[in-house]
Amino acid sequence: LTVTTSSGSCTPAQLLGNAGFENGSTVTPWTETSTLGYLPITQATSAEPAHSGSWVAWFNGNATKDTDTIAQAVAIPSGCGATLSYWLHVDTTENTSTGKPDTFTVEVLNSSGTVLATVAQYSNLNAASGYQQHSVDLSAYAGQSVSVKFIGSETDTDGGTTDFVLDDTALQTS
Repeated sequence: LTVTTSSGSCTPAQLLGNAGFENGSTVTPWTETSTLGYLPITQATSAEPAHSGSWVAWFNGNATKDTDTIAQAVAIPSGCGATLSYWLHVDTTENTSTGKPDTFTVEVLNSSGTVLATVAQYSNLNAASGYQQHSVDLSAYAGQSVSVKFIGSETDTDGGTTDFVLDDTALQTS
């Protein structure tokens, strides 16, 4: 992806590729990992429907200890504002109203893989019916090549399981 700017102005653009995961099993430019081998980008089901389309990134929900990730490298042009947005659905059967055994984290990493910031975190306590839209200002990273990383972590410690389902991501410049 090449974005050009002139005279310090910013041309509005959506920087993420395959932002709604609708390329199906061809997940690029995302990379994905899973400690259990259940890679997150998958076809939605009636139990976990998509926000739109028919593919999602579905983290955890396997009733055992697991860490799932997806990440994508982007270059945010200098002189631009940048907003990361996404739709997240959290459902859980955890037996706690205060503990956070299962978490979903959004990180920004530099090109060497070092975490620059954790920009959002959710847990089993954020369970809600349907999707909730979230947005984060990433303007501080203008002029840099960074990776946006989504991480679902399930501990299997409180007798339940949590599903984190992500869809319709965007990194919009302005």
